[in-house]
Amino acid sequence: MSKLIKKLSALIVSATLILGCFVFTASAAATATIAFSSKSPKVNDAVTVTVTVNGSEAMYSTELSVSYNPDVLRFESGDSASGGAGVVKVAGLPSGATKQSYSLKFTAIASGSSTVQASGVAYYQNTEESVGASATMTVSDAAKSNNANLKSLSLSKGTLSPKFSASKTSYTATVATSVTEVKVYATAQDSGAKVEIAGESVLKDGENIRTVTVTAPSGAQKVYTIKITRSDLTTEAEPEVPEVNPLETTVDGASYIVLNDISGVILPAGFLVETAQYNGVDISVAKDADGNYTLYYLKAADSEIATPYLLNGDTFERLQCVAIGDKIYIFADVPAELTAAEGYYETAVKIGDFSVKAFASSNSDFTDFYYVYCFYDNGYRIYRYDSKENVLQRAPEFKLVPVAEKELSEAGFLTRFKSLSANAKTVIIGLFLAAVGAAVLIVLLIVKLVKGRNEPEDDDYSDLLFRPDFDEVTVDDGNQAEEEMEPENENQD
Repeated sequence: MSKLIKKLSALIVSATLILGCFVFTASAAATATIAFSSKSPKVNDAVTVTVTVNGSEAMYSTELSVSYNPDVLRFESGDSASGGAGVVKVAGLPSGATKQSYSLKFTAIASGSSTVQASGVAYYQNTEESVGASATMTVSDAAKSNNANLKSLSLSKGTLSPKFSASKTSYTATVATSVTEVKVYATAQDSGAKVEIAGESVLKDGENIRTVTVTAPSGAQKVYTIKITRSDLTTEAEPEVPEVNPLETTVDGASYIVLNDISGVILPAGFLVETAQYNGVDISVAKDADGNYTLYYLKAADSEIATPYLLNGDTFERLQCVAIGDKIYIFADVPAELTAAEGYYETAVKIGDFSVKAFASSNSDFTDFYYVYCFYDNGYRIYRYDSKENVLQRAPEFKLVPVAEKELSEAGFLTRFKSLSANAKTVIIGLFLAAVGAAVLIVLLIVKLVKGRNEPEDDDYSDLLFRPDFDEVTVDDGNQAEEEMEPENENQD
């Protein structure tokens, strides 16, 4: 019995060891996960979808197919990705990594639900595995206003009865037969609402019906009705006070209307629509991200073109800008502390309807090119304008320098010398004296050489100085002859 128990124990231990080996040597299967930068984005929001592949061993490549709802999301770009219309292909090279993530950028274009599914293959050195994942996001639209009320209602002639109130929708007015036209002015409380005025402004005898329909952003509508009667008055009417449209203004003697709805206007790059007040009326304006410019759009009485203006106090000034292609550039003044570098001078050039301050090159080969300072896409930059071909493009090669630095470079030597430190002055004086000394030595050497060439050859011993046997040369100076004659004189004595 004991032997049987021992055999059973041995079998159990062996089985346990075998199972343990399987536990420690078996590999986990490859997996994939999907994460959203926002699970509940709103329409027009940017959304990043991150797909991560976790391999069971080192991966050398991955191939994924990512599907989504194209009615809710629009694919923009992604890591190692391409596609659209509901499917994005991703092909990556993890280069031996066991984990690899891919970021795909989308834009939410409509409210609704979108399930994002990823399926594909992870490739190893000797094998491959399938991976897959799924996740769902819901895109919602911001709550839309139901406000279809008017903020103001007035006539160019006549007086409304009763006095205007947003809650009252029926009005009457009476004018004399001499009045042939009455205009209706109306402004909505919600800047996103649309206002439509129906009926003829030219009056006929008797009753004339005008209607004002306000459509809220949500689609809700409200209709205001005005019955204008044109007839001879049997009683003396009080003098009519002309109604003034709060959005009417005058610029350089011409009449303009300030637009309260610019939804159909093409704005410069980087500008967004915001709400502002003009004469107590809420209107739409365009502003850049940093608030450098607030653009009001005006329309002339006889034109349908909306033109951008700046409001300086109570005066509108036309925005100095030009549209080239589909881009709108705003001309700006160069900061007071900056100017062009040497080789350029300040001038002016006509671009579009404006004479713009510009810089031009002193090189006569570039007479058709001007450099102007512009605001475009939330930034100030220097642009090069080709006046011959009407082309405007960035000019990174053109540098603005501080005015003080240029003035210093253009100032006289004495002015610059005075601005130096004591040590710098000492160095410059030393260099100047050394230069003068060197010049003097050079002049003296030239004079000596010229003078030496003009002297007689007998007095020129310069060739002896360079002879190798100079020490062996004997010069007869006449004394040797006298010494040789002395012995003869002694013998004579």
